[in-house]
Amino acid sequence: MTRKTTDASRSRARRFANTCPVVVILALAACAPLATTAPPAVDFTGQWLLDSAGSSAAPDLTEIRRREDRAVARGRQTNASASAAFAVQDFPILGATRLSIEQSRGSMGIQYDAAGSYRDISWGERQRDFWKVSAGWQEQALVIRSERGDVKGRETLTLEQGGKVLRVAVRVETAGEDIEVVRVYRRR
Repeated sequence: MTRKTTDASRSRARRFANTCPVVVILALAACAPLATTAPPAVDFTGQWLLDSAGSSAAPDLTEIRRREDRAVARGRQTNASASAAFAVQDFPILGATRLSIEQSRGSMGIQYDAAGSYRDISWGERQRDFWKVSAGWQEQALVIRSERGDVKGRETLTLEQGGKVLRVAVRVETAGEDIEVVRVYRRR
């Protein structure tokens, strides 16, 4: 083994050793229990309009379905019920342009325009239909974790600019494609 190879190996080992604790901390934070008491200064109640310029585009379901169909044909995806094509139905925030939110001490209701649906979110852990849903607080952010079979979703809602802007980061992991978007809404 040459000196150059040994130095490169040591360098990779050092990077791994330095990176590993960060990854472990992030993984633990993602699984950490959520507080069931909202911070006093955080209230999402209100009417919200999508800021298209500040938001990721809504997922293109036709394109997702096309790519996943190819993956199924090639044997790379076997669980059709865990398709990303269902994400907009299961996570209506992905396509919503308007939100009407009512927040109370222990829960929050969201009316989505795009899907024409209403969602009630209670702090803590609940079973909703086939979904296991955990909702609660990490500092000033509301985190909603949803899990059904091979589908796992995480929505993180935060207020910005003195409560005038609502940022919703969404990550949905499926047996097909994963979806990661940020939707930004302005209070009316």
